[in-house]
Amino acid sequence: MESKIVESICEAEEIKASGRWAALNQKIEQLADNPNGYGSWQVKVFADLSFKNFSEYLALKKAYEDETEADLSLLAWRARNLLEVSVWSAYCASSEGNAWIFYEDAGKDILDLHDAYRKWGEAVSIATEWIVSIEKSKNSLADIAEKKGVVLDGPYQRISKVAKQCNMEQHFKLSYKELSKFAHPTSMLILANYELGKIDGLKQHFYGDGCMFFVGAFNQLDGALSVLIENPV
Repeated sequence: MESKIVESICEAEEIKASGRWAALNQKIEQLADNPNGYGSWQVKVFADLSFKNFSEYLALKKAYEDETEADLSLLAWRARNLLEVSVWSAYCASSEGNAWIFYEDAGKDILDLHDAYRKWGEAVSIATEWIVSIEKSKNSLADIAEKKGVVLDGPYQRISKVAKQCNMEQHFKLSYKELSKFAHPTSMLILANYELGKIDGLKQHFYGDGCMFFVGAFNQLDGALSVLIENPV
């Protein structure tokens, strides 16, 4: 196993063994009880990103350690998820404005899905009730957004552009391309005949990458939460 892979795996395991994992959870609980003058939305962004980072890492580790699992796609998918979490974490941790944009994007994502449902319904001439239900749901979303001060106009952030803003563009592009080739049933994946040793090597590679992304996200989120605790407004 390459030294870089071993280093990434050890770093990820050290986070939990050293107590840093538990300490980050305590920071979230502390801010939930006392936001220090910050908006609850801001605490939610970093708490939910942390939860996603933890859960994806544990799922990655489980898939890697399961000796009966030889599915490269599962590991590639989990590692790619952690790659995206690491980009969003770096983006949100860099400024309050970025964290708010990410928070607003949750509503924009839902709106985008509603629009896709509506277009499909119109294209296949589905019953009018379907269209009406979509519009009611969109109106409800708009009401909730207005109460929270969220603006739903405009497109949501594309992660490739966010990676560029975070000076992660080239690394993101390569890692995302590689992992996507294995996460999806591409012709390369379907037609390839990998020997067992090659599969083991790729599994280790994907696992190491996933651990590296987890560590990167963890450090960003831990730093951001510390700022909220140490610098009340």
